[in-house]
Amino acid sequence: MMRAFRFACCALLLGATGVVGCSSDDDDDDGTAAGSSGTSGTNAAGAGTAGDDNGGTAGASCVDPPVTANKICDEIASQKMGEEGFVVTSPDFDDCGEIPARMTCDGNDFGTGDSPEFNWEGAPEGTLSFAAVFKDISLSADPATERFGYHWVMWDIPADTTGLPGGMTGGYDSVEVPGAHQWSSLGSYGFFTPCPNPFREAPMFMCSLTRDSYSFTLYALPTETLDNLPAPDLDDDGNPTGNWVVKMGHYIESLDALGVTEYRGTSKAWASTFVPPNAAQFPCTQQMIDDEMTDDCLH
Repeated sequence: MMRAFRFACCALLLGATGVVGCSSDDDDDDGTAAGSSGTSGTNAAGAGTAGDDNGGTAGASCVDPPVTANKICDEIASQKMGEEGFVVTSPDFDDCGEIPARMTCDGNDFGTGDSPEFNWEGAPEGTLSFAAVFKDISLSADPATERFGYHWVMWDIPADTTGLPGGMTGGYDSVEVPGAHQWSSLGSYGFFTPCPNPFREAPMFMCSLTRDSYSFTLYALPTETLDNLPAPDLDDDGNPTGNWVVKMGHYIESLDALGVTEYRGTSKAWASTFVPPNAAQFPCTQQMIDDEMTDDCLH
């Protein structure tokens, strides 16, 4: 009965925000409790700040709640493909290490925080541009939840680029990487930081935190620009619905990349305030550009 109640609550939250997912009472295959993340949701409840991995039981004080890993970072299948020398790193945290709190929502509004610095080398010969996808691989490893795991994408990154600076600003046209475009479901379209525990108070969930794993995945592409962008989902009034970053993430992942590399981190960040993502526009498809119907889209 309790499992059915929580499932119904999750469905209600999903319908209300369009981006919020929920945890389950079931354990996943590796014996850890299933959780949620980022643009999805979590099982955190009550007030306070995120605690360390200290065990504990359901109903423990929310001032120092127990933390449970939702799948183990280095046990999730690698997305790397191609030449071994194509690698991405970050000076801000170790691979599969804890992402610093200031680069997550921890203690702040949902969706806030600075983007980490990423650097790469060894791009395959013939690379004409890069594309990047930042997502919660604790969710994307499961077909039932993967659509909730996509946070942010950037594409048309020039081939001579060797990294992204920390603390990037928003905007569909990237300021820090001229020529590149970015997208998330945030109003600024900027980098969407980890936030596996976005609800400060949610009585239907247990008082516990989820630790999720995240991947910055970089694709070396044989084209300078991506012109055939996926069409957005629109409602009857022509307004965007759903989460276009998922469609763009799937599109980038479907391309014939010359090489793929990734860098991973984990987070148990707990937001102090949940503010649903509010992206109000969407990028123009090539057909919209050809038909000169670009008043309501970004190009």
